[in-house]
Amino acid sequence: MGATRQSVAVAVLMSAAVALAGCGGGSTGGGGTSTVSGSAVELNSGGDCAGRDVIVNRDGAGVVLEGECGTVTIEANGVSATVATSNAVVVRGQDTNVVGGQTGTLTISGRSNSSTIDVVESIELQGNAVTVVGKQAERISVTGSGNSLNVDDSGAMTVSGNDNFVRAVSLDSLEVTGSNNSVDWDSGVTAPAIDTGSENRLTPPGA
Repeated sequence: MGATRQSVAVAVLMSAAVALAGCGGGSTGGGGTSTVSGSAVELNSGGDCAGRDVIVNRDGAGVVLEGECGTVTIEANGVSATVATSNAVVVRGQDTNVVGGQTGTLTISGRSNSSTIDVVESIELQGNAVTVVGKQAERISVTGSGNSLNVDDSGAMTVSGNDNFVRAVSLDSLEVTGSNNSVDWDSGVTAPAIDTGSENRLTPPGA
């Protein structure tokens, strides 16, 4: 009988230890998931992104976003934003100016906006009457109209919109399917792989 009680006691202690270990593991997991950003936070007065997604939705806001930002979405008009580093910048408003050092994807779908971000992995220029200046972009897609784009080094570029002006120092590949566009570059590819538009003015190296 004594041996049986002792066995039961040992079993209870072992079960408690396992339960406590499980609680400890759950606590650690909870701490890890708490750092994952949920819905975007509003930072209409600027501040530290702290790895979070950020939304700016107040017209005329002037914001300086510090630290590492997730996706920065600007939905208001007349915004002036400085974004040092981010995973993505999305501009949906109008008359907005964005300045930054580096981002993954820059998407501009509004009108009369401007952007100066040094290094961008991918530029999606969907808006109209937009001005974009940068030093490096791996991929560029211009689907809007009446835009001005000036970059130093560009990888693959596709221009499917109309009435755009594009200037690059170096260009790895080019496809032009829109019309009445002006594309000027100094080095890299010598001719577009696709040019199915009309009245495009292309100035390749040596021309």
